Amino acid sequence: MSTSAVSRGIKVKRSYGERFRKALVETGAFDAKRKIRSDDSNIFLPVHEIDDEAAARLRLISDFEFLETEFLPEEHFPTPEELLGFRPSFEIVGDIAIAEEVETNVVEADAGAAAEAEGKAKAEGEATTDNETKEEENADAQQIEQIASALMATNRSIRTVIVPISDVEGEFRTRRFRHVAGEERTTTIHKEHGLRYRIDLQRAYFTPRLGTERLRVAKQIRQGDTVLDMFAGVGPFAFLMAKKGARVIAMDKNPVAVKYMRENARLNKIEDIEILEGDANELALSYADTADHVIMNLPHSASQFLIPAMKAAKSGGIIHYYAISPEDALYGDWAMIAQAAERVGAKAEVVYQGVVRSYAPHRLNVVIDFRVDKSQKGLFLDPPQRHRI
Repeated sequence: MSTSAVSRGIKVKRSYGERFRKALVETGAFDAKRKIRSDDSNIFLPVHEIDDEAAARLRLISDFEFLETEFLPEEHFPTPEELLGFRPSFEIVGDIAIAEEVETNVVEADAGAAAEAEGKAKAEGEATTDNETKEEENADAQQIEQIASALMATNRSIRTVIVPISDVEGEFRTRRFRHVAGEERTTTIHKEHGLRYRIDLQRAYFTPRLGTERLRVAKQIRQGDTVLDMFAGVGPFAFLMAKKGARVIAMDKNPVAVKYMRENARLNKIEDIEILEGDANELALSYADTADHVIMNLPHSASQFLIPAMKAAKSGGIIHYYAISPEDALYGDWAMIAQAAERVGAKAEVVYQGVVRSYAPHRLNVVIDFRVDKSQKGLFLDPPQRHRI
């Protein structure tokens, strides 16, 4: 049982507690090894020594009191890696953990040893028996169950663990999953940047790994801008832009994604948004010279939609173009963008390009932001220096 100990702290009104906690963390004065406690009126924050200058800055937020009081030690919760002995690969969407299949978690040395053993077996003319195959499958199933147990034991918010049994596939960019532990479902509500998204992971595309990228684009949006999201999914780009005060036109070909997008608009009280179901190649043409920003988050085939995207953009509008590229030719789609610009009689100027995330071995998800100038035809401007984000 954890026992309390007297240590240094500060007392502040409950209404200022979170602001004080953040300020203390920023200055390194917060004692994370002790638990915060509170009563009806005040909150008690454990601290290290605070110099006079730091104390003066804290008093700009609110008055407070130094004191010696009892704090319980902060409990240490083990990580999945500590429980398993290796680091599992997973991501969390809402209260669902998506774990990678077991073979992706095998240590390289073990994989090399397995390959060597297999080579010897083939050289000796030995065939893997059905029993051996079943034993391997059982071992894999057992290990993924151990991963699921570790994830649920170390994160109380996880209610379901699933593993993908397919890549992102089809024109709707969906994946198939196998249930491993917890509640048997693929629906959840995911929270990101103050917004909530109801999702069925097996019927509509969504990844939390683009959260930082979505925020990067949102910071470019000004009040009153018009944003065209050509492949909006359940709305994570579109709603964040609407929250910034933009008029948003969001479209997707997947009827299930559109259903959830409409539901999420109501859930988040997003009103200045037009939600459309259909082919972006056709729908975007109805918005010629309309958009200040065009979002093209369809990284495997966005190049097929460049012409309608450029036609929809205002002169001076910015297109946010995403692609999956080999690491030795990160911005290889550049030539196709140049050709599309010529075809619509525009000039394209890159304002930013960077790596969003790793996608697969030697393949990266990249973004190219470029401005479309329709005032003159011709020169395709050289790109700026490359960046990684």
